[in-house]
Amino acid sequence: MAFAEHGGRTVAVHRTDWNRLDVTDLASGEVLTARDSPGGNEEDAEHDFDYFHGALSLSPDGTRVYDGGWVWQPWGMPAVWSLTAWLHDNPYESEDGPSYAVYPEVSEWNRPMVWIDDGRIAVHDRDDAGSGTVHVLDPTSTELRSPGVRWIKAVATFPWPVGDFGFFTDGEHLLIADEAGLQGVDITSGRQVFAIDGFRPARQDRHTGTLIQVGSASARLWTPPKWTARAC
Repeated sequence: MAFAEHGGRTVAVHRTDWNRLDVTDLASGEVLTARDSPGGNEEDAEHDFDYFHGALSLSPDGTRVYDGGWVWQPWGMPAVWSLTAWLHDNPYESEDGPSYAVYPEVSEWNRPMVWIDDGRIAVHDRDDAGSGTVHVLDPTSTELRSPGVRWIKAVATFPWPVGDFGFFTDGEHLLIADEAGLQGVDITSGRQVFAIDGFRPARQDRHTGTLIQVGSASARLWTPPKWTARAC
């Protein structure tokens, strides 16, 4: 589930079936993405969608949805589309709309990801050999690979070891929290530019950028010096 603001209303983007997402107005309960055609489900059948939805995340400006889903067997298939077009123009936008694009170059579907800014998404992948790679995607840049299938372009890739960690951002760098602490990583080269040893946050406030580590008896906070508030 992800939350967004639309027309002055707080809405939830959520799964209503293994292959279907909807947007619901939380105040009224109204489903804003109803698809059933007046004559039945004929139009829905035309948009039959063989895709398992995963974790959802909104872009900083709240206009795009990232879906960390997968296709059988399973193979990771991150997707991005326009929330604005979905709610204003086309209730099928999340399935095969003009703004819908995928990135099939990752193999795992449940790896860490974060929006660095409105034009860059960092996604971690682990291949069959156990090696790890960070893919930096530009959701605003897509390429038509086959009829109706658009691929998101990667602007950078760099190796990063597989492990138990979280992805965050200060709006410029990828912030990786692992066993050693927090590392600030250049999003183009993958080079470490700073580190905070022993600080392993689990959450980040989208508005202030503050990273939060909660222990058994205390909490540690750190706010990046430069931060642009996120929309939601």
